[in-house]
Amino acid sequence: MVQATGLVLKRTKVWWDAARWMALPQSAMPCLVAGLIAFYHGLFDPVRFLVTFIGLMAVHLGTNLLDDYADLKIAGFSVRNELQQAGDIVRTTKAPHVVNGTIKLNHVLYVSLGLFTVGIMACVYLAVVSGWPVAAIATGGAFICFFYSMPPLSLCYRGMGEAAVAVSMGPMICVGTYYAVAQCFSWEPLLLSIPIGILIALILYVHSIMDFKPDLKVKKTTLVAILGSQQKAILLLPVLFVIAYGVIIAGVVLNVLPLTALIILLTLPLAIKLVQLMRQLGRGDYGDIKRTWWMGSMEKGMGEGMDWFMVRWYLARNLMISTTLLIFVAYGSALAF
Repeated sequence: MVQATGLVLKRTKVWWDAARWMALPQSAMPCLVAGLIAFYHGLFDPVRFLVTFIGLMAVHLGTNLLDDYADLKIAGFSVRNELQQAGDIVRTTKAPHVVNGTIKLNHVLYVSLGLFTVGIMACVYLAVVSGWPVAAIATGGAFICFFYSMPPLSLCYRGMGEAAVAVSMGPMICVGTYYAVAQCFSWEPLLLSIPIGILIALILYVHSIMDFKPDLKVKKTTLVAILGSQQKAILLLPVLFVIAYGVIIAGVVLNVLPLTALIILLTLPLAIKLVQLMRQLGRGDYGDIKRTWWMGSMEKGMGEGMDWFMVRWYLARNLMISTTLLIFVAYGSALAF
């Protein structure tokens, strides 16, 4: 019995890792922000929020698995190693549990569809208790998530991946969660969803800049590929940050957001550091990066030769998490005063 339980836990951990659980903050944080705003407005319902949260997490994990499934079906298992052997500096750890045979590729598809089914069940419940707008928003989000990688649309192969992520994980999650919980619309979650969506898409964008050569090899058209080079793509980063922080400032000036929302500007050093590190990579410098406490949590033992990739990815992720955490502080302070 103990041995069987151990095997189940071990297998569960393999699937948990394969579904890239570390990316869950990208959907959890905008959901939590929307729930917080509903609480701030006195319209929070814990049951509807819990169902929404579980459905979103299931769909996010399913989307991650579908992405790996589609990429491996299209590109095969060896393209990254081939690029590395040719002298290119690329990460070689795409879907390691599938590549090393621990998980069968077809099983990735089946588990993903199971997770999407959980999301659909949550959507049906919320549509019944909160109204048809929930079903409309959730259907749009699920459509984007499913066809993000999957044919025939394969949005991330057609230069629409970053935009799809920004819309689905920004406005769709924030506005959809707020409506599901509060049963009405509000300008606040919509306005905050813009910088949140940009910062979540930025994680993918940074990822795409660093995966530029592998993506070109498999004819995956990302926004970076459309721009033409890593150097040109890096030039867009400051513009995205100006828009994200500008929306926050505008929201405060227009009295849509509380004055305490300006605390979000404390994340500017992380944004500046990310731009600096990406410019360093654009110059072909893949050297060691000095990590400091204010850059946020970064897992140790990221793999030999992988620091150049993972530190930048973690920094982009930590910027998004820090921003949303400061939104919690902003609304908590507004409630207190």
